[in-house]
Amino acid sequence: MEQVGQVIEVNGDFARVIVRRHDTCSKCGGCGVAIAGPGDNYVDAQNVVNAVVGQTVKVTSDTSHVLKSSFVVYMMPILALLAGIYAGQELSSALGLFVRLDIVLGLVLFFASYLFVRGYDKKIAGGNSKVTVTAIVEEEDVLPKDARC
Repeated sequence: MEQVGQVIEVNGDFARVIVRRHDTCSKCGGCGVAIAGPGDNYVDAQNVVNAVVGQTVKVTSDTSHVLKSSFVVYMMPILALLAGIYAGQELSSALGLFVRLDIVLGLVLFFASYLFVRGYDKKIAGGNSKVTVTAIVEEEDVLPKDARC
């Protein structure tokens, strides 16, 4: 995943870059950017191009972290819901209950998966992903082509 930001601090081989989070990213944190919410966020990236303070740079993070995060955020709650429904149906029939245990257990596992997703989000946003400054960007390359005059 690539983002454009501005270097605000250089410390050895690392640069602190301020980036604007895309609206589609919400509070994911999968790219290594802190989960402070929309707007400007900071990421510590390996400075392989020797960028200096004030330069606009392209920051690249490992796509596998973004894909794993997307799977965890979107698929884990659905899988937990389905597993709870299945387990509830099996348990109800095994115990001979007429109570809708499948819906209750499905919802319990669905909401429990939220705790797992939150923990995973904090782990990923804690800096476990590799983020690299890959290029110094000219100011005219920052704007989308349709926004230029």
